Amino acid sequence: MYSIFARSGWWRLAAVHGRIVLPLWLLTGCAVYHPQPLRDHLPAMAKVERQMAVALRHDHPASAQPVNLHAPLSGEDLGEIAVLLNPGLRAMRAQIGVARAQVFAAGLLPDPQLALSADLPSNVAAGYYNAYSMGLSWGLAGLFTRAANLHIARAQEQSVQYQVAWQEWMVANQTRILARQLYYLQKQEAVSQTAATTTDQLYRISVQNLRLGDATITTTSLRQIAWLDSQDRLLALRRQVTAVRQDIHKVMGLPPNMPLSLRAPRILRDIPDAARLVTLADAHRLDLLALRAGYRAQEARVRRAILGQYPGFSIGITRAADTSNIQAIGPSVHLDIPLWNRNRGVIAESEATRAQLHAAYTARLFQTRADITALVADLRRLRQEIAPLEQQVPQLQSAEQRLRGAAAEHNVTLIDYEAVRSQSLAKSLQLLALKQAYAEQQAALEMAVGLPWQQWRKQR
Repeated sequence: MYSIFARSGWWRLAAVHGRIVLPLWLLTGCAVYHPQPLRDHLPAMAKVERQMAVALRHDHPASAQPVNLHAPLSGEDLGEIAVLLNPGLRAMRAQIGVARAQVFAAGLLPDPQLALSADLPSNVAAGYYNAYSMGLSWGLAGLFTRAANLHIARAQEQSVQYQVAWQEWMVANQTRILARQLYYLQKQEAVSQTAATTTDQLYRISVQNLRLGDATITTTSLRQIAWLDSQDRLLALRRQVTAVRQDIHKVMGLPPNMPLSLRAPRILRDIPDAARLVTLADAHRLDLLALRAGYRAQEARVRRAILGQYPGFSIGITRAADTSNIQAIGPSVHLDIPLWNRNRGVIAESEATRAQLHAAYTARLFQTRADITALVADLRRLRQEIAPLEQQVPQLQSAEQRLRGAAAEHNVTLIDYEAVRSQSLAKSLQLLALKQAYAEQQAALEMAVGLPWQQWRKQR
């Protein structure tokens, strides 16, 4: 059998080298599969403590002393640990890698296309030749949208980074709020425990005196009621302490039985003006920055959709020979005819999405300003409620101690003592509850502004 491929030594050489070089060239650019199996167990306690120590050293790099995880920790320390160990945040950080891969993919040029075909006549002996066709083409539509694709991918990467950072900020501050709540609940539990111990002792003494005939049933019943009330209050606070502690472990990704000791939170006495804080939030809140970056990405999608209404085309070159061995070579152009579609559906969808993102950003701005204004007003009201109690509660506690001794010596009636004792206990718990609310609202205000309160006066 005789053909044009047999006539030319060049074709034989190209065929031999092509069989070797082309597969090797293709293989060098191929990715290799590497399995990544899932873990079927959680990390041990020792590993968790090492990760916590790494988080604290990262937060305090100047400290060369080893971190004692069993010493009292601040809410800021717990927030740093939560950002590192929280399982949800670990999964969210993987989205940054996806966004970076999308930027890489958006910058790649389209691959050329190679088309090969052959016609093999059955009666070659009659003077016919094997016909063939080779065409190499390259689509140019991707070149016109490459800049828009890169702009979309880069803006989306920024949006994802801001979103992840905002979630880290939210988790850290949620942990701080829970830590402050737990700290003051433990304070209330300690006060209630002292009150329960006191009422238990008085009730036992009254029961013994009743048996000896030195106390009346009215006195014993009053002390029994006081003891039961203190027990109910103590058990309710213990349930709250347990629930908040479990929430902290859940947010931080810690084992349920891991003990935590807390330091007293730092309280901001002077609250800046709400307008100043709103200005800071508009400039620094990470969720607003994420929405702005997402809106820029959508603007680029609208531009890409507009470009998509124009005809897409590809150019190429073709070499062919028919069965009469007439050989030809020439250019080729493939052109889309924008007759009915003209990318109108994509344009309408992208513009509608842009309008939705614009409305969502405006709504978030209004919500941010409303939250900050409400938190500032609430903090100032709480400060007005706390101030008189801070002056009066120590006096009530001192009076209660003096009347306790007087009641033991029967110098005052039990009804008078119980009235003072119950009010002193109620006001002490009320003061702690108000301080708890103030501390939580302060952390919530920092979360709403998007900056720690130490930076409120430094930022412009």
